[in-house]
Amino acid sequence: MTFNLVAPKKINMNSSLDEQLERHLAQRQHSLIRLLGLLKKDMDCRIIGKLQHRGYNNFKLGDLVLIVNIEPQGTINNELAKKARITKQAMSKVVKNLEAEGYIRTCKHASDNRASLISLTEEGKKLIICAAESFEEIQQEYTGIIGEEDTTALKEILRKLVFNLHPEQCG
Repeated sequence: MTFNLVAPKKINMNSSLDEQLERHLAQRQHSLIRLLGLLKKDMDCRIIGKLQHRGYNNFKLGDLVLIVNIEPQGTINNELAKKARITKQAMSKVVKNLEAEGYIRTCKHASDNRASLISLTEEGKKLIICAAESFEEIQQEYTGIIGEEDTTALKEILRKLVFNLHPEQCG
């Protein structure tokens, strides 16, 4: 018994994949994810530049998400992790760094021995004020580019997205 082995015909699926890829690449320039990502990178660079210009050379931008969520009277560690939307493990590392830099202090919570109360130091308060001023300057720079009306519309659109995706953040 002999078999006539013939190689199966290759189906040219690449043209379909190539066409799909070309469509996606053409749309990439206008992708909401890409545009928001570029804007986020721009904001990060501007914030770091402004903070460094004001003398905060060792401050890590990633730490800002935690420090801006500390209430004036202090915030319990677990609550702070929720508000900052980071894990307790990541928060613990950031807290150690911020405490070592002198921006925050921690103490045992008065009524819950398992919890720590995290508070801003004078340097932490100065950093928050400086960051808020930097945010305002950046917003003014963007408003100078797109105008007051578009800035107001953009903020309203972003507020709607955040409210619908994370209503707990809009309290």
